[in-house]
Amino acid sequence: NYEIAQDWDGQWAIFFRVLLSDEASKPGRLRDVATSVVWRMSEKLNLPELGLFPYFDFRSQSEQAEVNEPAWA
Repeated sequence: NYEIAQDWDGQWAIFFRVLLSDEASKPGRLRDVATSVVWRMSEKLNLPELGLFPYFDFRSQSEQAEVNEPAWA
């Protein structure tokens, strides 16, 4: 999911909420998976052309099941 809004500096930004499998979010894999997600999404969406600064927030499936935040559904 994502949301387009102003960040804390008043600049327009896109806030991505990335839900990862528990396997992908393990400490030994998270860094590589997160880097890959950021790189691929930035490349495909051409965010600089859109004039939006990207923010990425990651959460595992088990973490989402625990907090059950609707914005992440």
